[in-house]
Amino acid sequence: MKFKNTKVTGITNNILFNDHFVNINYDCSGLSSLAKDGVIPAGTVIPSNDSNAIGVLFSDVDIDENPNGTVIIHGFINQAKLPEAVSSAAVSALKGIMFM
Repeated sequence: MKFKNTKVTGITNNILFNDHFVNINYDCSGLSSLAKDGVIPAGTVIPSNDSNAIGVLFSDVDIDENPNGTVIIHGFINQAKLPEAVSSAAVSALKGIMFM
């Protein structure tokens, strides 16, 4: 059996503005186009950065190791710590999230 050592940063780049939030489980296996080197970074708008957005990825997700992630659907997000700017369509779709 071969093991692969992969470092996933988790929430060290904390995207939250404070500790009040609600998240849901989300299967990210179909989102490989959002991954960089096999990892979807925390703060990525899921499933797409447009009017289809449902939330913001809470922590890094390694697609090959474990594609299950958690998506913030309600809370305060520190926009400066996101890997990419949130589109105006996504901001409108994410009614439970305040971008600070």
